[in-house]
Amino acid sequence: MSENIRFTLLSHGYIENDLAWNLAVPFPASKSNRETKSRFIQLPSFSVLIEHPEIGYVLYDTGSCPGDEADRRPPETRELFPFYAGREEFLDRRLAELGLSPDDISVIVVSHMHWDHSGGLSFFSGTRAGQNIYVHKKDFMYGLTETHRTSSVVYAGGGYFRDNFEFEGLSYHLIEEDQELAKGLRLITLEGHTPGILGLVAELDSQTYIFPSDAVSMRKNYGPPAVFPGIVYDTLGFRRSIAKLNLLEKKYGAEFIFPHDPEQFASLKKAPYFYE
Repeated sequence: MSENIRFTLLSHGYIENDLAWNLAVPFPASKSNRETKSRFIQLPSFSVLIEHPEIGYVLYDTGSCPGDEADRRPPETRELFPFYAGREEFLDRRLAELGLSPDDISVIVVSHMHWDHSGGLSFFSGTRAGQNIYVHKKDFMYGLTETHRTSSVVYAGGGYFRDNFEFEGLSYHLIEEDQELAKGLRLITLEGHTPGILGLVAELDSQTYIFPSDAVSMRKNYGPPAVFPGIVYDTLGFRRSIAKLNLLEKKYGAEFIFPHDPEQFASLKKAPYFYE
């Protein structure tokens, strides 16, 4: 374990969508019950603020960009995935509640460039953290290609938004392999949901936590048995991520914090409480 690492969860509102996007075929029809059904659910959106004794404040994911709850996203996306957040729930205001600002952050890790994980980068133009952003190379390249291959594409690839690649004054470290970010903090490369996800392992004095991001968005996806999500770029990549996370769970005796699990999120403590 590493001394004095602690983290808190910053809540950024919630997304609604059909459960079938998260769990493939959650209510299958059968011979004796031929009528399928759907369930529209609320999913949390949050970022993780980590305080590290050597490198300062590290931010894992950033939440959404102001306007995503209104008309910044295309109408068809707002219909399928409505997002609800008050202005006070966006990243800059959540940091202010802790007496911090974007200027106090040293490092940002973006798990992947989908709008609900990368939109808060809009607050970091010209800051120290804005010059020190870690993202998976395959995910960044895929999202950049999908949103810039023609002049008419604004929103593509399921969750990539062109504007989120064009925030000014930002620089990225493109990651392809697992690596230590700092003592007690390790970046892990995952796949499945997109071509590449950056997960995070945080070794606290009390417990090691693993943040798999959308590589495994819910406890039910992780299993056992593992359950495919409805939104998936690579099903074999999803299986490989599950296998890798199984090994890491055993190695560290770790607990998982999943990114879009409403039942788990309801049980977790949020800022200003810190896990230590």
